[in-house]
Amino acid sequence: MLSLPSALPSRTKPMGAFFVPLALSMALATSAVNAQSIDTTTTWDGSSSVSSFGLPNTATYGQTIMAPTLPAKLQAFEIRINPQGMAFPFKFYVYEWDPVAQQATGPQMYASAVQTTEAVSVFQTYAVSDLNVTLVPGKSYVLFASVSETPGPVASSRWGSVDGGSYADGQFVFVNNSGNPSAWTSQQWTTNWNGGIDLAFKAGIFYVGAPVAPMLSLDSTGDSRASFGLSLSDSGAAPLQQYNLSCSPQGDGAVVTGSGSTSTLTLIGLVNGTTYDCTATATNGDGLTGPASNIVAVTPRAAPAAPTPVPTLSEWGTMLLSALVAGLGILGMSRASRRHR
Repeated sequence: MLSLPSALPSRTKPMGAFFVPLALSMALATSAVNAQSIDTTTTWDGSSSVSSFGLPNTATYGQTIMAPTLPAKLQAFEIRINPQGMAFPFKFYVYEWDPVAQQATGPQMYASAVQTTEAVSVFQTYAVSDLNVTLVPGKSYVLFASVSETPGPVASSRWGSVDGGSYADGQFVFVNNSGNPSAWTSQQWTTNWNGGIDLAFKAGIFYVGAPVAPMLSLDSTGDSRASFGLSLSDSGAAPLQQYNLSCSPQGDGAVVTGSGSTSTLTLIGLVNGTTYDCTATATNGDGLTGPASNIVAVTPRAAPAAPTPVPTLSEWGTMLLSALVAGLGILGMSRASRRHR
């Protein structure tokens, strides 16, 4: 630890809830295939923070995570930083985490290009999206940023943070290693700080072996229903289990969903005259769901009422002749009845 008192982080929380707008948006892409992605920013109030990151304060801030139970890859990582009016350089890193020694371990798994904060005093989003780091089920990892390899001006930035327990399988960690990167894997980091808070962060994680997006086509529409054709080129690491259909109305209304394992599926419960945007995903036997298909627009309609038949001229003649014959018969019966009285 540095002898300076400022080397110890401090945490601030607002007296009243308010939101500081992010000046830079680098949102992580989401889809069914990365259902194991982590996002604590949804519980962040926009101002709670931990400080101070940067030299001569704490050089390295990070967040530990646990790999999913199935093989997966870490694709992206984003954090919230308030540079406190100072532009300074830093880099992102990923290492495996040793929960016993409480330090990074093994070879470096990822190092980003140098990023530089803006000289502003509002929270901004800083992110990387090219990690492609393989995560081994059951292992822990530390995702962090550091100024140890990027000498710059004196900085005392604040990082967005949330209460402990927002992410149950990891926590905020830091190490006062100044300009010594080797300390990441040789020096014990500080954990369970302030009760074990978490960073306001996102980690984009997707499964390895998930199905690809299916191809969706419209076969037919009917009364409150639509039939679709589906095809799948690759179900991933396990055979196809089912397709999942979802139709969202272009205006107001409820989303209609359905599922099945055949290549032709009919979705019922649609509102006639409403146009829906429909997509499909595929789920394999490992329970992994892939990305959504192409969008198919459908507008179900009730079958038109059968037209009332209009008699032809010959049919009119036949009906009139029949009526005339019937009338003459009745008249003859009436006369015969009077003669016999």
